Amino acid sequence: MRRLDAYRFSQAGPLENDLIDEFAEGGMDRQEFIKRATVLGLSVGVIGSALAALDAPLAFAAPAAAKAGGRLRVGIIPPPTKDVEPYTLADQGGLETAGIAGEFLTRATQTLTLQPELALSWKPNANATVWTFKLRPNVKFQTGEAFGADDVVATYNRLVGPDSGALSAFKGVLSTGGVKAIDNLTVQFTLDAPTASFPYLTSSTTYQAIILPKDYKVGSYTKISPVTGAFRLTSYTPGVGAKYDRNPGWWGGKSPLDGVDATYYSDDAAVISALLGNQIDLVGQVQFATGRALFNNPNVQIFSTRGATHRQVPMRVNLNNPLKDRRVRQAIALTLDRPGIVKTLFNGFADIGNDSPFAPVYPSTNRKVPQRVKNLAKAKALLAAAGYPRGFKITLTTEKVGEIPQLAQIIQRSVKAIGIDMKIVLLTATQYFDGTQDGPPTGYGNTPWLNTPMNITDWGHRSVPNVFLTAAIKSRGVWNAAQYKNPKLDRVIDRFLGAIAASDQRKFAGQIQDTLLRDTPVIFPYFYNYLAAGSKKVKGYKADALGQVYLSRTSLA
Repeated sequence: MRRLDAYRFSQAGPLENDLIDEFAEGGMDRQEFIKRATVLGLSVGVIGSALAALDAPLAFAAPAAAKAGGRLRVGIIPPPTKDVEPYTLADQGGLETAGIAGEFLTRATQTLTLQPELALSWKPNANATVWTFKLRPNVKFQTGEAFGADDVVATYNRLVGPDSGALSAFKGVLSTGGVKAIDNLTVQFTLDAPTASFPYLTSSTTYQAIILPKDYKVGSYTKISPVTGAFRLTSYTPGVGAKYDRNPGWWGGKSPLDGVDATYYSDDAAVISALLGNQIDLVGQVQFATGRALFNNPNVQIFSTRGATHRQVPMRVNLNNPLKDRRVRQAIALTLDRPGIVKTLFNGFADIGNDSPFAPVYPSTNRKVPQRVKNLAKAKALLAAAGYPRGFKITLTTEKVGEIPQLAQIIQRSVKAIGIDMKIVLLTATQYFDGTQDGPPTGYGNTPWLNTPMNITDWGHRSVPNVFLTAAIKSRGVWNAAQYKNPKLDRVIDRFLGAIAASDQRKFAGQIQDTLLRDTPVIFPYFYNYLAAGSKKVKGYKADALGQVYLSRTSLA
């Protein structure tokens, strides 16, 4: 207790002391305390002291020794849809390809905690508008330059620029000029508004935020491997694959694997056959609906982690069609048998969604908000009240990725019960994300995934719901495919993002959840466990809820 008292008296700020007080008063459980403590940058020693004084001490297990040597063969599905350029990444294949070699300030874990990576510690000011990060010393880029604060400043200035994919995380949070070097190993972020979960935005869940040298030339990522990670990208062939060799100068020591050979696949059956045929050792992501042959196979191990990975079904609210009426959108959502969908598509490896980004895995989710359930009578009544008692015709556009085509068929069958004649248009992932994402006619360019009347889009996990709220829900969010605007809700979202206490977060979350159930611009049918599959000789691999393929500590038996 004396060590904890000394920390609170001499080092902790108001946010850290409020967190400890809330834990002591029973405002959160042990697991939630650890998650929030890592976000605020409390050290393992301080967290352990708090648990020892107020709950139960942490227990540590010694890591098992890894066998060195060998090259791991990984299947990536789908391939990158565009150039592998970190700050513009927007697809699964791209983030997996870039992430094998790249590193971030912090890394998110399976338990929603944060681990230091290129930052060793971080600390907020009293209202979470200024965050100061201490960087790891003695790190070198694979191109030979020493890593320091100027590299972080240059990287983040690029990330908040006008054509950055990371605006999904940073728009309204961090602007140009908001990051500066205090000294060579200290960086300070001054935010646009209070953001209690800001360190999560610097983690591997913002997959564009790979730290690059200050003199990095855009377009050279796959040519010179200008990163700090355990592996060096030595070759890259679009649509075919990539090769990585061990980085002998990695700050983390010697990685067990000699290298990694990645092969791209566009078809679930092909990548599953490759694993079962011993042509590859690991698949970055698999789906239960399309990979049933892998489950219960004695030669295959499934890597699973619960998270917030999901599919969004946005419905354009600003077109001259029936979806403009929220009663119609509610009616469509009420046709879905969500427990049945989860059983059919995931065999239980998923949580039921409630038409907001607040996944059950989040501590901030307000569990008092009623769950939406299938109700055809109410759906028909809503449709009739909106002036469509006999239904209407609509087109659903989506991509051939994972279980999404099956979900589209389920929605098609579901809405038929209330008279809606739904046509499905299936595109490849490349076609679906093709085109521009900003500009005329409505500010979202011409890409299908942000402009079709109704679609289904894959969204990766985030450790907190911030990106889902700011990018997909807030007015003018960069990935707001429903093109939904609600200034009153925007203000509540801002209060949620700045809330420090868990009780305040749940209060504002409840208001957001209620509003989205009423307006239903987007259907969130489920949040599923991220699943990967590998041969039994893969050791030390852990599935990442976002889909990062982190192999720095993985080995082969």
